[in-house]
Amino acid sequence: MRERLAWLAAVIVLATLWLSGRRPAPTAAPASRPRAQPGVRLSMDQLHQQGGVPLGWRLTPPPGDPAAGRRAFTELGCNACHRVAGESFAQAVDDTLGPELTGMGGHHPPAYFAEAILNPDAVLIDAPGYVGDDGHSRMPSYPEMTTGELSDLVAYLASLQPAGSAPSCHAAAGAPANARVTMSSVDLHDRPQPRAGEAHAFFSQTYDVLPGQLAAFEAWFASEGRTRFLAVDGLVRIDTFVDPARPETAITSQFGFRDETALRNFMADPATADLWTRFDAFVGPHGHWASERPLVYRAPSLSAEQPGLRDPAAHRAHHGEPSPAAFDRRPDAG
Repeated sequence: MRERLAWLAAVIVLATLWLSGRRPAPTAAPASRPRAQPGVRLSMDQLHQQGGVPLGWRLTPPPGDPAAGRRAFTELGCNACHRVAGESFAQAVDDTLGPELTGMGGHHPPAYFAEAILNPDAVLIDAPGYVGDDGHSRMPSYPEMTTGELSDLVAYLASLQPAGSAPSCHAAAGAPANARVTMSSVDLHDRPQPRAGEAHAFFSQTYDVLPGQLAAFEAWFASEGRTRFLAVDGLVRIDTFVDPARPETAITSQFGFRDETALRNFMADPATADLWTRFDAFVGPHGHWASERPLVYRAPSLSAEQPGLRDPAAHRAHHGEPSPAAFDRRPDAG
């Protein structure tokens, strides 16, 4: 019996040593991790009424430690495929093995990094070396990664900010038009077609108005911005859409141009720099999208309304609402 127990103990010790040697020991987590900020709070009934997730829900990775994430980056071998300029660890020798991560924190939200690590097939980079012959991402999976390691790694990637401000289509006056505007194709496969109009090239930007600046923004646009924009040759219309269901950057302004040449001339004209500076003073960080199709539009084939209700008076009559003058006649009006 003693001999059998001795053999069993030896097997357990050897198995433990073998398992522990399969990957480096995880780096000790920080003594106290930062706590996440409390998010939306709602009842179970409200959660179900909103389709099972809160309105505007998005994945929010837990806070991590960038220093611990940098250590995990090297321990997991990420630096063998991804280059990060300015880092002292060994850099990737083959740039086709994975995208360069220099400044990536300024281009993607933390949730995107988390998804790219947990499910590399979610977004496939269409470039040599990124996708295997089987159609899957060549990035390996990490089933043994802990939640703490994931949050730290995401925090490290989010900390990789660009050295300078991101280039803007509004900024460098005098740059060649072709270098400042990239036309993107909009995939409308199995989507309703937009209504035909005078505009055939579109420039869109999605943003949020800075806190407390909405009234000033609307006043500036009404008194100055609208007139200056529409004075540009080839600019047909400006439409701004608000989507409160988006967790952030819920406002999209779309500029419709007569054609692509008019769009490029407008973006390359140094005279528009001051106009964009005034516009951007009211809004937060945002990206730009130029395309031959509108980014957002009303689908007439899937829309309906009561005839004649575009007239405000007809709308009030249909719903039994009093006219504005009726409110002015009330004793407590004011």
